[in-house]
Amino acid sequence: MAKGKILEDTFEQLAELGVSSAKKTVKSVAQTLNPFDKPSETQNPQNQKTLESLKKSKNHTPLDFDNLKNKFQDKEKLKAEALRNRLFQMVKQGDEKLMMEKRQKELEKKRQEVYLEEEKKRKDEEKKRQQAAPMPTGKIRRSIFSSKKTAEQQHAETKPATGKQ
Repeated sequence: MAKGKILEDTFEQLAELGVSSAKKTVKSVAQTLNPFDKPSETQNPQNQKTLESLKKSKNHTPLDFDNLKNKFQDKEKLKAEALRNRLFQMVKQGDEKLMMEKRQKELEKKRQEVYLEEEKKRKDEEKKRQQAAPMPTGKIRRSIFSSKKTAEQQHAETKPATGKQ
């Protein structure tokens, strides 16, 4: 029984060690990699030295964050205005295109109506010409002894049941 107890204790100790080390590594990685946390001056003496040297040396110009923020906002406003103008132009072009298509459809309808009207007039005139055509005149018989005789209108001769049989 002594051997079994040692093994059980060993496995329990390893499990506890694994859990505690996992928690510690997560905390340490989060502390070193978290860019939002300010570095504490007490943790790193090297950071203290660099901060003090930066404070003492005035070889740099301090950044004006408000001015930078305003410039970036101005740039964003310009971009937004450009995009707004572009969108407006696209909408305007779309409206113009729709108006042109509408006009073309109306013109096409008018052309079609005019064409149909002219076609109707042409057919009516053709029918009138056919109806008002002069009756065919017969042969004019001339005699050597008689003066000219005027041709009279006669109906066309039709003989029933004539033709090849």
